[in-house]
Amino acid sequence: MMKKLSWLFLALFVITSCNTNESADSDIDVKQGERRSKLSSGSESAKELEAKAKKNQEAQEKKREERLANQTTMKITPNEFDFDDIPKGSPVSTVFTIKNTGDTPLTVNDAKASCGCTVPRKPEEPILPGEESDLEVTFTSKPNQAGSPINKKVTVTANIPGATKVVHIKGQVQN
Repeated sequence: MMKKLSWLFLALFVITSCNTNESADSDIDVKQGERRSKLSSGSESAKELEAKAKKNQEAQEKKREERLANQTTMKITPNEFDFDDIPKGSPVSTVFTIKNTGDTPLTVNDAKASCGCTVPRKPEEPILPGEESDLEVTFTSKPNQAGSPINKKVTVTANIPGATKVVHIKGQVQN
């Protein structure tokens, strides 16, 4: 009997707590010919919402144009370097040439290698249009790489369309 009463009170509680208040949605005053969203418009009319949306779109377009105005283009040569035979445990280095092929200064923001055994050193100063700078990449094999081919990549991030370019190093670590 006590169990039935407990279930009855629980069911009554659930039913009363799930009561929806639909009158909250009907409190919005709408003038004839005017549409409003019940969810987010608050007291703004459709015209005010459209004006805000247009203003936001224009601001985003302005930011995009500013970003594009600060971009340039670059060419990295070679895009791949083959060390051939790499002495086990000894560092080997190569230099890639970065050329600013655009009209504004090129800023190399970052150069990241695909693993810890490869260390790139990026140019620190902006590269002026038509000028070149070096990207030095050093690879040091680990003991478990002896006798294995390596193929590593370095991702260069700069103020260019697409933001990144990738160069590769490869070779065969000696036993």
